[in-house]
Amino acid sequence: MIASAQIGFSGSNSDKAILKELLSPWNVRFTTPEEADIVIIYKSEGSSTKKSIILPYAGPEFNNWVGKQNLRLKSSSKKQIKVDISNQTSLKISPERLFDYEGSLYSFPEGSSAEFFLNNDQELLKIDLIKEFSNIVDPALTGKTSILYHILTGLPLRYDAAPKRVRDFVMGAKKEGRALDYCDKLPLDALRFILVKAIERLSGKILVRKKWKGANSCVTLTHDIDTENGLSRASQVRKLEEKYDIKSAWYIPTKHYPLNSEIVKELANHGEVGVHGAKHSGNLVRLSSQKLFSQFSDSKAFLEKMSGSTIHGFRSPLLQHNSAILAQLKKAGYAYDSSIPTWEPNHPQTMGPFGIGTVFPLNINGLVEIPISIVQDHQLLYVLGFTAKETVSQWLSFMSVVKEVGGCNVFLSHPEYKLFDSKNLSLYEEFLSVLISQKNTEILTPSQLWRML
Repeated sequence: MIASAQIGFSGSNSDKAILKELLSPWNVRFTTPEEADIVIIYKSEGSSTKKSIILPYAGPEFNNWVGKQNLRLKSSSKKQIKVDISNQTSLKISPERLFDYEGSLYSFPEGSSAEFFLNNDQELLKIDLIKEFSNIVDPALTGKTSILYHILTGLPLRYDAAPKRVRDFVMGAKKEGRALDYCDKLPLDALRFILVKAIERLSGKILVRKKWKGANSCVTLTHDIDTENGLSRASQVRKLEEKYDIKSAWYIPTKHYPLNSEIVKELANHGEVGVHGAKHSGNLVRLSSQKLFSQFSDSKAFLEKMSGSTIHGFRSPLLQHNSAILAQLKKAGYAYDSSIPTWEPNHPQTMGPFGIGTVFPLNINGLVEIPISIVQDHQLLYVLGFTAKETVSQWLSFMSVVKEVGGCNVFLSHPEYKLFDSKNLSLYEEFLSVLISQKNTEILTPSQLWRML
């Protein structure tokens, strides 16, 4: 076992940054190809004297290189690839292109679908990890929105002026969406393990994962307080969490409803508070950079004064996201954002299944993005129609997968929703009891999390 692998890279700096992001959960150090244990080669001749992993790409240069190896490219087709994490868990990805090779001198490892050996010192992958990473992450940064979302959020009335039953009907997913195999929802993490397993095969050693304060995985509880009723209920929820010595994060809109400063201070003193926009509006994706910066700066200063604490985090209303929002958050002094889901069956902005496909934080242009890795209560309760009991059961099922991967279990719930009705509070308390009984799992606030990165 090695504490830190020495990785070299032959390629551009932007491509190297993507590889660093893919390997960020492990103890690896990037160095020069001359000093490295293993060199990763992409769109470059690279080193022939080191053990190397060659990443394929669509281009005549790669086609010519394949020909020099006495191989030929087969016609590629989309198909699902499984990556074994443990005996119980296999992550899945359907790449845009699968590079298949033919050659009489070479053979596929038994059961392999993602790698292809050239010899003992070189491994040729069948997936363009760099391109596939961009295919997953870029939609989150471009912030593509559906026509229906534009129409609904462009009306002169606030979107929440419509009765909640009507909004839930619009957001309702098809019943088959209730079949939630979470191993299908983590394609970015599948890319991570494809690369790690290639490094481990060539080195003959196991890479060591970074720890969350000594634990293999972590739990982060977060709450969005969308209404004045939710703020009133938050005190009750906080007391319940305090009983189990669990600190959580509370995201509060600064101008959407009258704020009770005493409650806000209580929440800040037992956990942390963050900004949930000025008003709980769906128009952030429409605003100019200047208006975004002004709103983010004003909201941060307002909530800091009211709570008596430094505000580090932001969560967007309706989980809106694009590169402009993230850039202005960083400029306004926020340390992290937590607005992008790992996966949702019917995300408001896209009006369809959407997610960033990872249960690990990402560094996006200097701002830490903490994905909401566990499907939020609203999606389970009101989009898919689960009961409160079924929702908690689904949370624990998702959590078992995230723990296997070694990532962050980031939960999102709303105090005003039926999970926190008086008749369901005992369910939430049982859930908290399960959380503190988890072995090798650390409970962290989002700010504690980003400080470790």
